[in-house]
Amino acid sequence: MIACVAFDFDGTLVDSNQVKVQSFYKIVEDYDPSGCTVTEVLQKCSHKDRYGITRELAREFKAKGLIPPHTSTEVLGLQWAETYTAACETAIVRCQEVPGASGILSWLLNEGIPLYLNSKTPATALNRLVTLRNLTHYFSGIYGAPASKLENLRHIQELTQAKPDEMLFVGDSEDDWQAAAEFGCHFAGVILSDNSRFRQIPSLHVTNLEELRVIVKNLQENQNAFVPKPLNIFQPP
Repeated sequence: MIACVAFDFDGTLVDSNQVKVQSFYKIVEDYDPSGCTVTEVLQKCSHKDRYGITRELAREFKAKGLIPPHTSTEVLGLQWAETYTAACETAIVRCQEVPGASGILSWLLNEGIPLYLNSKTPATALNRLVTLRNLTHYFSGIYGAPASKLENLRHIQELTQAKPDEMLFVGDSEDDWQAAAEFGCHFAGVILSDNSRFRQIPSLHVTNLEELRVIVKNLQENQNAFVPKPLNIFQPP
């Protein structure tokens, strides 16, 4: 059986990944009109959250003499993170949903399967976004940073008393897949057009969230058919 389903947010339910990337360029465009430094930092810090990225931006700008030498990179990084959060909120509220999002959420609820959000977005900002997009009623719990996605999966397990192999995590990135593999639950990847964020395509994946119906039904009927892959799938070839 599938006792609950957890979803990532950006790029999984809302088509907002590109908006979030562009927001980093926007908040520092006065310091970096070409965007070269932002590109360098994003490539180097792709594993970090918004606070880590804006802090690194401040350090890079200071090292390049683009901001006054007496500037506190910690303070400036925090200010930029807050500006980034506000810019993202304005943009994400207007983003299109990932195809099939509303339909699959409604179907899963009708099937009696509790739903959860598990995101790297700070929890306060995540709750506000979900409220502004009128999605709150779908979810039994909404969990974001500072807890990791793995920690959030463990928390959801504690709440539901579900076994890992009774849980499904749906996400669009390697980080999501990694968290599911470490936790031991099923994982379904979301792949939009040709813009995959996976080095390898997960065995369970969808290009439209309505396709999750088939995956969930198969998991319900044959729990042993889909076993989470070992962690070495994440090692570069």
